[in-house]
Amino acid sequence: MLMRSLPDGSLKGKRVLVAADCFPSIHFLLAGLAPKMGFTLDTVPIRKGKAWVETKDFIANWGRDVGLALITWVTSTASARCDLNPLVAHGREMNSMIGVDITQAAGLIPFDAMSPKVDFVVSTSLKWMCGTPGAGMLYIDKALVLELEPEERGWFSQNNPFSWGFNKFEYAPDIRRFDSGTPGYVAAIASLPALRWHVAQDHNELTAHNQCLVDRIIKRADGLDLPLLSPREAGKCGGSVMLRMPDKPEAAAVVGALGVEGYSVDFRGPIMRLSPGNVTQEDSIDAVFDIAGEVLKRRKRRFAAKGPQVPVTPSDKEGKPMSSDQVLGSLGEMLMTGQIKIVDCTAVLGPDTPILRLPKDFAKNTPKVEIHPISEYAADGPFFAWNWLKLGEHSGTHFDASHHWISGKDFPDGYTDTLDVQRLVAPVNVINCSKEAAKDADFLLTAEQVKAWEAEHGDINPGEWVVMRTDWDKRAHDEELFLNEDPARMKMARTAPVPPPNVSTTYCPKASSAGETSVSAQTREWPVK
Repeated sequence: MLMRSLPDGSLKGKRVLVAADCFPSIHFLLAGLAPKMGFTLDTVPIRKGKAWVETKDFIANWGRDVGLALITWVTSTASARCDLNPLVAHGREMNSMIGVDITQAAGLIPFDAMSPKVDFVVSTSLKWMCGTPGAGMLYIDKALVLELEPEERGWFSQNNPFSWGFNKFEYAPDIRRFDSGTPGYVAAIASLPALRWHVAQDHNELTAHNQCLVDRIIKRADGLDLPLLSPREAGKCGGSVMLRMPDKPEAAAVVGALGVEGYSVDFRGPIMRLSPGNVTQEDSIDAVFDIAGEVLKRRKRRFAAKGPQVPVTPSDKEGKPMSSDQVLGSLGEMLMTGQIKIVDCTAVLGPDTPILRLPKDFAKNTPKVEIHPISEYAADGPFFAWNWLKLGEHSGTHFDASHHWISGKDFPDGYTDTLDVQRLVAPVNVINCSKEAAKDADFLLTAEQVKAWEAEHGDINPGEWVVMRTDWDKRAHDEELFLNEDPARMKMARTAPVPPPNVSTTYCPKASSAGETSVSAQTREWPVK
């Protein structure tokens, strides 16, 4: 709105300068305005090996042909704070208009639009201001305001909102000219309680408290050897800390575990973002990193025969150590004698197998299973019986390769031919929810219920499987009963139903009664690259 209100041709033939670590929405907006207003959008790149655009690099790209420079005070990607004084001083020499986006630090780090003096400032009421989405902030220098004529003008844009003569419109002589029509008040009203609380606080104490927490985060991150992507120096960082995790799955696992315990942490790709709020306490930082450290340690052990595994020395009934050959030999003997029972948990796959249905406007559906005979001890094949099949690669399955889901699309071992077969066999923990599922078809297993199960049956160790038993296969005779669709939900645009556990869910306890150990046999399909 502000840029479109500039006098015609103000930016035509000139450059608009932004940094590569500006907030994406700003770049989206400027990229759309560039062809309409005739300017060239110039994005200052981040140096190789750096996490943010340095002040000197921004200045080096700022020439006299820059009509407008939009400076990001604190970045959202690294919480790096730029040095405004040399930037603004250089901009004045270049005779450029200067705007500053202070969103990532507004309300936490003191900012003065008059020192150094800039032309306009944009922000939101979110983050440290504790406001709500939709309530933004705009400051424009008094001298500049009088030159601007917003295209989106309405009765509130005037000095006298009740001057309704069609030919008598006149902009208000101040920032009110940007009010346009009847203002949306919900976001503003919703933000007032938090803003009033914020105004009543000692802002120096808020800043000092945040810096203490930031220092604690950095110290704990160093203890876990997590690379820091934010500046270490207090005067060069904002109120957040960005850490590079080993990879995206590690970041997702840590953030997920923290969420279960009630800690809100964000991640984007392999980058974990921590923004300690005004009410965050130091012991919470320690709790977060205690959990993160435990998750990272467990995940290093989660794959069979990889990572720092705990050696296992099996022994016989007399307590004598057994070699792997002896263990496998005993296993074979117990299978042959029936001491170990093979439990078949598979289901018949055929034309009547219920297949997941997705909303028509969400995705294509898998076709029903078709079985076409080739021969059965007759002229087309006198010595054998066989068929050819038509089915989706996940028809009737319950266990998907990582590549099947968008969250696992980048895993190098997410396909059949790259999967480590060592991972196909592991101890399994079965959480029996069959009674709950029978009473409530929409039953969901919660983290608290998993913890309660562990308290009764023992911890779930790294690398072990966890299976939720629902006895859902008892519904397989009725497709509608099996799919358990919510008609109202299916009608909602782009809303997919939560698929129930499939027919071939494994039922295999750690140990059964009467001295027998149960092992499940099951079919499993994996997508082929």
